[in-house]
Amino acid sequence: MATKTKKSGGGSGRKRTGERSSAKIPAKKRMGRKARARKTNDRYGFAAGSTYQPRVVPPTSSGPAFLDQFLPAVTPTPEILATQLSAANRQAFSELSELTLDVPEGVEPRLQLAVANFRTGKLGPTLSSTANDEVAVVARVSSVEEWRAIADVDPGVVMGRTEDGKSWIVTGRFPIDRLEAVASNEHVISLSAPQVVKPTLETTVEALEATPAMLPKGVRPRGGKGVVVGIVDFGCDFVHANFRRKNNKTRLLAIWDQKAANRHTSLTSYGTVHTQKEIDKALATKDPYTALGYDPGNEEGGAHGTHVMDIAAGNGANGKPGLAPEADIVFVDASISDIGRTGEQAVKTHFGDSIQLLEAVRFVFDVAGDRPCVCNISLGTNGGPHDATSLVEQGLDIIVRDRPNRAIVVAAGNGQDKRIHKSGKVPADGSLRIEWEHRLEGGGEMEIWYPGDRRLEVTLFAPDGTEIGTAAPGDHFSYGTRNDEVLIFIGSRLNDPNNGDNMIGIWIANKLASGRFVVQLRSEDGEVDYHAWIEPHVSREKQSRFVDPVDSHTLASISNGLHTIVVGNYDANKRKKTIAPSSSQGPTRDGRPKPEVSAPGQHVHAALSKSLNAVTKKSGTSMAAPAVTGLVALIYAEAKRKGKNLSIGQLRRKLIDGVSTAPPELAKKGDWDPAYGFGRANGRSVKL
Repeated sequence: MATKTKKSGGGSGRKRTGERSSAKIPAKKRMGRKARARKTNDRYGFAAGSTYQPRVVPPTSSGPAFLDQFLPAVTPTPEILATQLSAANRQAFSELSELTLDVPEGVEPRLQLAVANFRTGKLGPTLSSTANDEVAVVARVSSVEEWRAIADVDPGVVMGRTEDGKSWIVTGRFPIDRLEAVASNEHVISLSAPQVVKPTLETTVEALEATPAMLPKGVRPRGGKGVVVGIVDFGCDFVHANFRRKNNKTRLLAIWDQKAANRHTSLTSYGTVHTQKEIDKALATKDPYTALGYDPGNEEGGAHGTHVMDIAAGNGANGKPGLAPEADIVFVDASISDIGRTGEQAVKTHFGDSIQLLEAVRFVFDVAGDRPCVCNISLGTNGGPHDATSLVEQGLDIIVRDRPNRAIVVAAGNGQDKRIHKSGKVPADGSLRIEWEHRLEGGGEMEIWYPGDRRLEVTLFAPDGTEIGTAAPGDHFSYGTRNDEVLIFIGSRLNDPNNGDNMIGIWIANKLASGRFVVQLRSEDGEVDYHAWIEPHVSREKQSRFVDPVDSHTLASISNGLHTIVVGNYDANKRKKTIAPSSSQGPTRDGRPKPEVSAPGQHVHAALSKSLNAVTKKSGTSMAAPAVTGLVALIYAEAKRKGKNLSIGQLRRKLIDGVSTAPPELAKKGDWDPAYGFGRANGRSVKL
């Protein structure tokens, strides 16, 4: 059933007092206008990765000249607006009001926002992979057959069974006006909306002691020969010499361009798959990009995905090879190339979405078939439960759990120095104020997670002191202009079906205001532990942040899985191998040790796209993760040579047992550091 929130004649104009209070306040006043709690049937999901600061090395052959690290601003496509707020014109908060909107109960706040945007006419398609009135979701269902039988559901891929064996993780698409009907189906346990994901050599290979001469005696992994390396990223320069064989043929088994016009195959239902044969045919022409109908883009500093791919599996045609120069490669381009990433469009953009991310990883392993395969993900975001229960993380875990010789390596994220995490305790029968600084009117998103047996009311105050509104536990609140344009949305949901915890989501539109918003949390009963995360902004200058952050638990959204390998970033160019200031740190919200290992990620030289053999320099956990991806390919190649199969648990143990320490300074072997993990990844792990 949809609920309506009333529309007042104008903003309340009430000012905050400014002081922190733990005094007990009468229940009626605490609950404000929204005193009814709702039971919700569907909850939140997820989604992963890292950011980067590209720097360019002068090309060693002809190639484009790049002036700075930013793409030019262009008009965004409609499909990126579904779970975002429109940019606002700056105006007094007293001129805004609470809105009357039909928003469905029993779904996560991000899906509620998508419905609100749809019903106010503020969006077109929700995804590049959907029709005009559809929403894409990842779902947990009790029966795949019943999911496929639901009216108007266009089923996507089946990831597999969940850890308890009682349900399945699937993807799908359906008309947005069917959301309530689908969510209330008895076989649908949970739905999650798409969430944006963003990007996060010489020294690298040597620092890992993984050159052929440095590997342990008797080890002959043959450069990863016989292993498939998957890259899910954006921008694959298939023309670059580092990804060709000696006969000039491609090493790529396939490129799936998710953003391209539909050319269905047996493995995909949208985008275009370029086969190895088609790539080879294009390479034989004078203009391979035009011949194939695929271009890696003109990213300043070179395409992120090309750089990542070279670290993991480049063959060294431009000098030094990557970790697994003989491996085959599958690339999925999850990028959206016709959107703005600067100025006022920055918060509306994405390089793919979390549902397409799951489908991309499934594609990689489907192409690999029975061959050993490791997939690299250097993308991500900050929101989600950070406890491995998001539907995307469950989907990733399923892929590597169910069969041997499969691994997914994920970047830890680059959020450590961005002040994006806050945690603490809301006092019993009292309140706590969280100061949330917005810069250059950049807008922002925040998620707050707390135990399912507790209840928190949330109130938002504007920088000018206006009390914007209150959402009771399980309620929601919309705030905007008199023509029903949503500029602020607060959603509170109870008892996520995936972990039983509660979540509060807050969205504030780009260009609305700068200054310090205040989020007030009020407990109805006992003391309440909470964790809050702010989503990343493409522009560092516009990144909103906590005034008083907590520097633990900063891992990216999909960097908390049970079976994925998570990688931190240290500077191999420094004598002391110091951890990068931006490298996100653990543990997970449920206390597990992540990252597992760390690898070189600062000032890494690797392939520059749109050049034949030039290199460029980038930094971040995006660069550290593919180093471990390549190392895993070597381990799998050695295991294949010896006729051994490795479960994901055995692979993890090999990586951990082979690490280098000092740094990190650990009391004893097997101890864990929140930044380095169990230590620095090392080529001795290849010895079986």
